[in-house]
Amino acid sequence: MADQQNIGWLRERLQASLAIEAKDPAELLDWLEGRRKDVPFSAELIPLREVAGWQRADNGNIGHVTGQFFRIEGVRVRSAPGLREIAGWEQPIFTQSDGGALALLCRETAGRGVEFLLQAKADPGNIGYLQFCPTIQSTWENIRGLRGADRAPFAECLEPSENIRVIYRSKHNEEGSRFWQKLNENMVLFVEDASRLVINEQVYRWASLSQIKQMILLDNIVGPYVRTVIAPL
Repeated sequence: MADQQNIGWLRERLQASLAIEAKDPAELLDWLEGRRKDVPFSAELIPLREVAGWQRADNGNIGHVTGQFFRIEGVRVRSAPGLREIAGWEQPIFTQSDGGALALLCRETAGRGVEFLLQAKADPGNIGYLQFCPTIQSTWENIRGLRGADRAPFAECLEPSENIRVIYRSKHNEEGSRFWQKLNENMVLFVEDASRLVINEQVYRWASLSQIKQMILLDNIVGPYVRTVIAPL
């Protein structure tokens, strides 16, 4: 839920930041291009039957052998006349017991104004693979710690702390055409003392809101969740 006092405060800080913050995203774009060349990452489409670690149940639903992550099930739809293009249909749909957390950490410095910590995240379906994403873009399963995997970086910032001011925190329905009743929790979290953060500069970069908006105008640089998280600002 949005804290009107805190979101109003950040909007005032963003307005003041305009006088000093970086506007040109060239350095960020050069950095991202360099990372795309340096980071080994590849993906290719393969037949579903060849995907390791996933299995089809007796009812045809597909899920991971551990029960983690998402499943692929079926949905039958019936619609009132005129509400959709046709009166009814059936399709596969992703189901997941837990939603995700989409959080942007931000700070304010005397020399650079307000900045947001972007993560260069690689996903197999991305064009260019690496795109700028929220600081935390993860399922709650990952944040709690998957079996055999590291906990998501900055997960501790989601917990109450004197170093974190919650600007807003609200739940949004993931795209309903492909996901069954999935919720993502969008957050902007202001870090009072960013020097206390341990930042891997091979993965994360600070960017002003002006730079982010400029990069959103470019093709395949900024992931979709950054746009939804900054929208209320």
